[in-house]
Amino acid sequence: MSAQPTWIFDFDSTLVRVEALDELADIALHGRADHAALLTRIKHITNQGMEGAMTIEKSLRQRLDLLALDARMLPALVERLCANFTDSVWRGRQRLSDMRDRVWVVSGGCREWVAPVVERLGLRTDHVMANWLRPRADGLLELDPASPCAVDSGKATAIDAAGLPRPRLMVGDGMTDWRVREHGACERFICFTEVVRREAVVTRADVVADCLDAALAVRP
Repeated sequence: MSAQPTWIFDFDSTLVRVEALDELADIALHGRADHAALLTRIKHITNQGMEGAMTIEKSLRQRLDLLALDARMLPALVERLCANFTDSVWRGRQRLSDMRDRVWVVSGGCREWVAPVVERLGLRTDHVMANWLRPRADGLLELDPASPCAVDSGKATAIDAAGLPRPRLMVGDGMTDWRVREHGACERFICFTEVVRREAVVTRADVVADCLDAALAVRP
């Protein structure tokens, strides 16, 4: 094992204090009469996926199917996410940047918005493992079926396929983050509760951390 651990961070409700797809929905649905109802529905689907009540694949596709996703919406989403870094993460951004070669971000979101936001933290965009979008025949965007993190075990598979040095510590808030531990792709799972506390995830965690400093204090 390497002398220093590899740190693997979730993105939504971990590095940022919002769920990117919820924010994207708010942008995409702007001006529609059913904006509030659809946004509530999308947030409910998000929570079902994060708590393990729905597969991540089904959760992603249901949410994206409710949107008419245009590439022109993405810059606004990136700026909104950069305005919503989790408090302790923003305070600790220099610390994260200093250890950037040992920090990876794995997300069930899409690279098109995760990578530019991660870059604002001083982290490496080539250390991002996420899904991606592709254009449809009508010019709108959809989830690429080859996306690596669009299934429940996708994060674990992507991490193992990348051959990240061990020991590995996974930091996140959702069930798909815990599944990295379940599948043996990390040595410890740290449930991050600064933004949201999901009891179904907390009970499975090796460690619970309520801020970045508490997470980084954990040892393999």
